[in-house]
Amino acid sequence: MKYDKILIIWMFITCSFIIALSAWAIFFVDKIEHQIAIFGIIGVIITAITSVITVTINNKNAKERDLEIIVIKEKQKVFEHFYNAYFEMLSNIKKGKKQGLSNKAENEMMEFKKGMMNWASEGLIIKYLEYEDDLLKLQNSNSVVEMLKVGDRFMKSLRKEMGFEDEDKVNILSMILTADARAKLM
Repeated sequence: MKYDKILIIWMFITCSFIIALSAWAIFFVDKIEHQIAIFGIIGVIITAITSVITVTINNKNAKERDLEIIVIKEKQKVFEHFYNAYFEMLSNIKKGKKQGLSNKAENEMMEFKKGMMNWASEGLIIKYLEYEDDLLKLQNSNSVVEMLKVGDRFMKSLRKEMGFEDEDKVNILSMILTADARAKLM
């Protein structure tokens, strides 16, 4: 914020100087050679300012991209905990075990929740709470298909948080299902 104010003040002073120099050259300098020299100086000043601004903007954009990459990598680490727990749960369902999450999966979910506090957007946290509520509602119904649909919606929220835009043409979890299970899901 302080940097922005200094930049605005500096740009105002520089623009005022260029305008004053131009007005002086036009109205108060009689010799055409001197006017041409002054406008040459103004051209050099404008070129230098443009170069400095271009370099500054490029550096700022590069820093923002670097920061964005760091944040995405941290989100990937956090989301990995969810994937580990979720796929273990799916594996247990495939094997016919429906007793809930193992200790390892529970630990992964706790790590995921801890990481979400630091790295997830408010929108994703809300989606996760909705996901947990939906799973709790479906827990007694034993509807694996509905549980997969709820999981798919949350997985799409995770992907959106990572910068991917899904158009709801594909059920993401269908990648791990057999052809028969995919047919039931669709």
